[in-house]
Amino acid sequence: MSPTATATRPTSKRAPSEASRQDQARQTRRRRIRAALIAVATLAVLATAVWLVFGSSVLAAQRVTVSGTKELTPEQVRAAAQVRLGQPLARQNLQAIAERAGQLPQLAEVRVTRDWPSAVGITVVERKPLLAVAQPSGFVLVDKTGVAYESRSAVPGGVFLADVNPDDRALLTEAGVVATALTGSLGKQVDRVAATNSDNITVRLDSGVVVTWGDSTNSALKAQLTTALLKQKPRTSIDVSSPHNPAIR
Repeated sequence: MSPTATATRPTSKRAPSEASRQDQARQTRRRRIRAALIAVATLAVLATAVWLVFGSSVLAAQRVTVSGTKELTPEQVRAAAQVRLGQPLARQNLQAIAERAGQLPQLAEVRVTRDWPSAVGITVVERKPLLAVAQPSGFVLVDKTGVAYESRSAVPGGVFLADVNPDDRALLTEAGVVATALTGSLGKQVDRVAATNSDNITVRLDSGVVVTWGDSTNSALKAQLTTALLKQKPRTSIDVSSPHNPAIR
């Protein structure tokens, strides 16, 4: 008996029925509708969020907090800053607020922040007086950067009298460098700092001794030398303008 071969006919895929095509079409429509609804809902949420942040009073400035004041009062800073209460925080112009507050001459630095959900925060750094220049009506206070910013009737403690043109900021800055170096026991003996130009700075002591400082370079070294030379009981003057070749009289 001879073996027989059996031929296998390849099976062909059956064409989808009309019902199957309709079901696929319905699923496609549902997916598109679902995607459209999600997109609409997302846009609605975004629009609501934008309105809440930029348009509504929910996240608007209701108060202004001020920190860092010492001589000034928070009310003075608020008045200068002119923050628009009721305006949404997101629309507050922080740079403009800082610039308005910075018009107060006593302020060296101003930083403005949005303190969510309802406050504008203003942090300030006030100028520290280092020199006081005598004027007919009192004394003009000057900080270490040479800014003459306020008039007082008396010289505050720890502030050096200065015979310097109050309109010459560069020279006031140089005098401030010298004054900063006058610390400890030496600082307590200083009557005043004087300067006619940047190379001619002098320090007068309560004893009447005049210290010829020269310019403001090497001021820390010059202060140390002056302290040491005072132990030699100079009669009239000390010269540290050339710190490697000091002299006394």
